[in-house]
Amino acid sequence: MLYASTVITYPILILLSTIGKKSFENLGRLVNKSGDTIHRLLHPAEISFNQSQSIAQTMFKGKKTLYVGIDDTLIKKIYSKMMQGAGMFFDTKIGRKIMAFRLVIAVITDGKFAIPIDCAYLYAKELLDLMGEKNIRSKDDIAKASVEIAQKLFPGVNLIVVVDGLYSTVEFVSWCKHKNIKVEARMHSNRVVIYGGKRVKVRDLLKIKGIEPKGRQMSRTISVVWHEIDLELTIVRRVDKNGKESIVFQMATYKALPREHVANYKKRWSVEMINRTTKQELGLQECYSRKLETQHDHVAAALLAYALAQVEMKTCRFDKPEEAIRRCKTKNVNSLTVRFSRILYDKVHACA
Repeated sequence: MLYASTVITYPILILLSTIGKKSFENLGRLVNKSGDTIHRLLHPAEISFNQSQSIAQTMFKGKKTLYVGIDDTLIKKIYSKMMQGAGMFFDTKIGRKIMAFRLVIAVITDGKFAIPIDCAYLYAKELLDLMGEKNIRSKDDIAKASVEIAQKLFPGVNLIVVVDGLYSTVEFVSWCKHKNIKVEARMHSNRVVIYGGKRVKVRDLLKIKGIEPKGRQMSRTISVVWHEIDLELTIVRRVDKNGKESIVFQMATYKALPREHVANYKKRWSVEMINRTTKQELGLQECYSRKLETQHDHVAAALLAYALAQVEMKTCRFDKPEEAIRRCKTKNVNSLTVRFSRILYDKVHACA
């Protein structure tokens, strides 16, 4: 219990901070300590993720099906050219390249609660040229490692990996298929598959009579072959709030009803929720150290703070993590440390 309380001190300060950026100096003002003292409270990323993984195991104990969400996001460092590992990445929201870290986050979720279990970095091309690509993990390597972590945490549980089109690669999908890992992923419409013995672009499948969902039918699943991989392709019909219809495509390595494929892919929303909430509420981008190791430790602590907010959300039966974070901000450091330490300690021993 004492060890857990020391690990969660820095994440608790993140939860409590309401004014300014989550810098060491601003966090120190909460407890009348210097920025250097707060820096010393920041544990290595591995320790923070060990605590997050423990939270995930206790929170989801007994669940028969869980989802592994993997997604990337930019951690903006616009005004710095001196931070280790930062590079120029294209920001789709503003339509230009910015200085940033590109972070891949792995999450375990049951569809309602979501706990981060790992993260890693993708590096800009100019850095890869300097560092040598053979020494750097690819996005597929990172995704595989995240899945393996989930398998070790939840042996025997039905795990479904949910990812966007970035991970719809031959390498990752074939690896999952070989390992009998269930994957639900977005598929780009320009991919070529074999259907009915003929090669056809995914978007051109809609020209085949009876393929496109019509009327009350919102999805349809067919069997296809892609790069010699047997897949289930789900055509999903979506209607926005203005009544405008669109079609998207999902691939899966397992058989299920069309509505089940659609419902499973929607669990990926929990990863996007983490990206948004940790940036807006928990200072994911607000570390100003030039050292990549310190940046990584801060990111892991911010993700642990989100895991603690999930614990509070479940304990208090809140609907959104923001509600749990607002409640945490009404407490002080000591009371929140005692509260979370007791909850985590009791949960671990209750599940032992």
